[in-house]
Amino acid sequence: MEYYMQDIPANDFLAIFVISAMVILFGMMYAAFFTLVKLKLIRQSFMIAAYLSWLALVGCMYYLSTLLRVEPYTMKVLIGAMIGYLFFPHIVYFVLDKVHARYEH
Repeated sequence: MEYYMQDIPANDFLAIFVISAMVILFGMMYAAFFTLVKLKLIRQSFMIAAYLSWLALVGCMYYLSTLLRVEPYTMKVLIGAMIGYLFFPHIVYFVLDKVHARYEH
């Protein structure tokens, strides 16, 4: 199967730029809220804000992929990346917690 680059309409450039910025913003918010809750610097109820940020990130990624007209394989990779981005902070925190418990106490 050959892949040919598709033209992106000129009126989509601003939307692509804004949605790309929102992807960065929501990804940063998810990581920040998750980290601050796990470090107990903010209340546990802020974990809802982290997951809402992740949902907004997924929505923005989906919309961005439709604007960019990505191939089906690329869409599957993006879905895998979003699932990984949801679970990776949990895995990192779990491992760091176990290492801390083993070597610090």
